[in-house]
Amino acid sequence: MRHHLLILLLALPLLISPAAAAASPADDEFDAGARAFREQDYRQALYHFTRAEKAGMRAARLDYNFGVVLYRLEQYAESRRYFEKLQGHPTLGALAYYNLGLIAHKSGDRAGAIDWFEKCAEISADDNLAELANQQIAKLGGRQPKPWFGYVSAVYGYDSNITLLPSSAAADESGDFVQALALGEYALREAETESYHLTALLLATDFLDGSDFDDDLLVLGAEYRRRAGDWRLDYRIEFGTSTFGGEDYVDTVATGLSARTELDQDRELRLRLTLEDVSEGSSEFAFLDGSRAELWASYRIDVDRREYRFEYGLEANDRENTATESFSPTYHRFRLRYFDQISTRIELGASFEFRDADYKGVSGDTRRDERTRLRLEGNYKLDRTWTTQAELTYTDNDSSDDDSGYHKYQALLSINALF
Repeated sequence: MRHHLLILLLALPLLISPAAAAASPADDEFDAGARAFREQDYRQALYHFTRAEKAGMRAARLDYNFGVVLYRLEQYAESRRYFEKLQGHPTLGALAYYNLGLIAHKSGDRAGAIDWFEKCAEISADDNLAELANQQIAKLGGRQPKPWFGYVSAVYGYDSNITLLPSSAAADESGDFVQALALGEYALREAETESYHLTALLLATDFLDGSDFDDDLLVLGAEYRRRAGDWRLDYRIEFGTSTFGGEDYVDTVATGLSARTELDQDRELRLRLTLEDVSEGSSEFAFLDGSRAELWASYRIDVDRREYRFEYGLEANDRENTATESFSPTYHRFRLRYFDQISTRIELGASFEFRDADYKGVSGDTRRDERTRLRLEGNYKLDRTWTTQAELTYTDNDSSDDDSGYHKYQALLSINALF
């Protein structure tokens, strides 16, 4: 069977795939249509493609070629109808999106054209096609940025050994839970070198067995962002309040500075410093009163759709410690992360983390924990807005205090949307 595929792409020649030995009358008409197209006799090409369809050909490549010929004949509405049939097609979908962008541009729909070209660039496995789509977006002036964005996530999970928030110890209880996350950002003012933003985050976790481990977190913040040479700086202040087990947990006020720079096309360095003041929400959690300082550094390398991150975190605490040894004055955390973009829709990742923590007790006793954590995850992009994610995490906490050592695994399934 012959497979001739016509292309509208600018600066690309006509593409013809290899021909098979056997041919049916429909194949012969299809080939005749391709020859007529190469000779720029588009009406004759349409005639032969129509005869191929009447002879029984039902194929995506025929729909695609109908769309191309009708575009050349400036019958844009009919051409659009054929390309729209190919949305989601595993091999022709990206090409169809590109051509839908051309049709929208011809029709005077600039925003629609940019949207189609963006879809093409996003899903195309062909770097040349993606680059052509990005060039078209640039010619059209690009999409005007929205002053806001939002992200929502719905999670179902299982925890084999629920970790208690105040003590970082485990409850020796398992449970299913649901989790909802919503965050948003609004730009008050944006300029080329600086901008001002308002942010909000809401996280709620509910264990389905009715246990007392439910927790909620609300954080409101403001950020000032600017460029300083090769660095992008972000100054922020955040106000947070949380509950645990139905009780007021802690209230926080945090200030921070983040900085990132691209060392070259494939390497990036990020730094973050956070200072946080913590006050208990109820007398039950008075031992958490105090302050916390965190320094975080991340070095990222991109190689052929693979991403490697090397991260280090240092946290120092100054807590009242009037009740238990459930806080860590100092911990060091090392993390290695790997992501593989195996297709335009599928990303796989893995991370390994080691945390060393020294806990200080009421009477001067100390407790040392060495926690290792392995995480595997997979992400599937449904479209430009929606993704699904599966995650499996194993944690082993080795402690000098036998009551504080534990191991567990946690499995999560989520659906997420970025607006």
